[in-house]
Amino acid sequence: MGTSLTLLPLFGGPGKLCEISVLCYNRLDMDTDYQIFSQIIDMSYRQEEGISKKPTIQTYPIPPQMWVRTYGDEGIEKAHEDGDGKALTFVYAQQLKKLRIPDNASSQNKAIKAFVDALPDDVPIILMWH
Repeated sequence: MGTSLTLLPLFGGPGKLCEISVLCYNRLDMDTDYQIFSQIIDMSYRQEEGISKKPTIQTYPIPPQMWVRTYGDEGIEKAHEDGDGKALTFVYAQQLKKLRIPDNASSQNKAIKAFVDALPDDVPIILMWH
């Protein structure tokens, strides 16, 4: 399975993290780019040049009671884990604004970074790896 990332911003601020079920209606599907992803998760097993050996952006597990709902092919889908069976994680927009986008990144990834940069710092962003 390839590594793909969808960002799910939680509008309404950090208080949304206390809810039992949140609907993430905004989906920001990033193009696969290991130079970007290695800043968020450990990808030290990859040997490509430019891949960080350690993530530089701290992520946090979503609260154990929280379920994330998104619109999928079969209607609304509910998840607490990613495609690998690991608990979903999140970062605040303030942290994700530190993400370095390479010059040769796709225009989609550059646009997503611009979107994140425009968010208030306290917006939680759930990371959906698949």
